[in-house]
Amino acid sequence: MRWDEAPEDRGRVKFAAAAEAVEGYGGRPLNGRALQPASGYLFPDQDGEQWWVIFQPWPPSGLHARKVPGDILACNDSYGDMVHVVVLAAGVWEDDAEAAFRAHVPLTLADAARVAATVAHVAAPGHTAPERPGPAPKRTDGTPADPPVSPRGPMGAG
Repeated sequence: MRWDEAPEDRGRVKFAAAAEAVEGYGGRPLNGRALQPASGYLFPDQDGEQWWVIFQPWPPSGLHARKVPGDILACNDSYGDMVHVVVLAAGVWEDDAEAAFRAHVPLTLADAARVAATVAHVAAPGHTAPERPGPAPKRTDGTPADPPVSPRGPMGAG
């Protein structure tokens, strides 16, 4: 896993990890942009563990650079070589996620989870979200399911 500032990406900090180093995101890699809390880039959980909250864009879809769909993820890399991921919101617009985090300025991971839950989903009438990488999990009725949530998720994040 790595994090770095990307000047070509509006100066935002990126958080990346290879698929084999990610737990809780359906075998997918991370290459997202950090959503910033009131100070710094880390959101503490109730036990004092530090979590990144990132916007993970879905695969390129030809949409404009900032009007892209993706997921809001909480990522914890303090357990060695694995990044533990919890999906806070699946299928949201990046602009909407950034606006919500600017407007509500969460201080903790629980605050960030509440803010993420307020962001509207992409599945608006007339819009088809791009396919995510890898096999999409299915419900018993054959419709796609949301990405799995890590069992090692943050305590008190909701």
